[in-house]
Amino acid sequence: MASTAERLLDGRVRLKHLTLVAAIAEQGSLVGAAHALNVTQPHVSRGLQEIEAAIGAPLFERGARGVIPTPQGGIFIDHAHAVLNTMRHAGARLEDYALGRTSGHVRVGVNLATVHRLLPEAILLFKQGFPHVTVSLLEEYQHALTGMLNRGEIDMIIGRLPTERADEHRYLRLLDDPLVLAVRNGHPGVGVTVTVPDLMSYPWVLPGHSSVFRGELDGLFRIHGLDQPRNLIESSTFTATKPILEQTDAIAALPQSLVDEEDMLAPLAPSLDAVPAEIGVTIKAGSVSDNARTQLIASVLDAARGTVPSPQQVADSLSLAHDFVEDADGGPSSRTLR
Repeated sequence: MASTAERLLDGRVRLKHLTLVAAIAEQGSLVGAAHALNVTQPHVSRGLQEIEAAIGAPLFERGARGVIPTPQGGIFIDHAHAVLNTMRHAGARLEDYALGRTSGHVRVGVNLATVHRLLPEAILLFKQGFPHVTVSLLEEYQHALTGMLNRGEIDMIIGRLPTERADEHRYLRLLDDPLVLAVRNGHPGVGVTVTVPDLMSYPWVLPGHSSVFRGELDGLFRIHGLDQPRNLIESSTFTATKPILEQTDAIAALPQSLVDEEDMLAPLAPSLDAVPAEIGVTIKAGSVSDNARTQLIASVLDAARGTVPSPQQVADSLSLAHDFVEDADGGPSSRTLR
């Protein structure tokens, strides 16, 4: 009996089936998918039956209000999005080539507070050699970025690396930038010995629950037998967090490098050692090799050194970037900047 992988590759499943499944998932109904694709509902129903027969499992559960993905459907939908986005990216690159353009497009998922200095410096280095390549930055929580990476909607994530590493991703460690509890200069807790319980009466600004380190911060409270702060603001952007800190006695968990550069901010004594400190690049295993992406990763490596890179260091960064993106699926899952 043929395996599911063999049935997916024996010619029965075509790109039109992936487009159809993606449309059903996005619209939440067969009628909506038919309207979005400008086809009839029987056409959608027939196509769904074909793909479900090839997979050997239902992809959606039908209900009075539409359809929702089954567990198998959720898996297949993620891969369908990844394939479709890869084909769109291929089409854009082929059009550029046909028109004689040397441009390209690299899509980067970030948390800008985490890489506030590293990423701008890396982009400036990259643009010196590739001025016509578009670099798109998308700021989101880690959970959302991971989903976008899996679906092929972004090419990499640059930011704090998760403690638990996923087999479907590859990781390149750049540097350590621990979190600290930050407040305004002049805050009552600055320059004195305080503990986390001492700080619970103040307002807190924390990242949302989809952040890569929110769980560790909540664990910090639990270690002391505390619930999360009652006076709480959730914010993922330093642009909003900074004026709140400067104008109130609020407390926020911020990268140490960011606090060190802000004259109006200061760290408090309690340590956040349990929170991931590693900053790096995450890409999807098995993703299509792309020269612009590799070159941008090399520029990120150069920027992470903290000094103007020598010609040899530039060559070393490019070599490491090539090795990182070219590793086979069974190769090392993590690398480190030398």
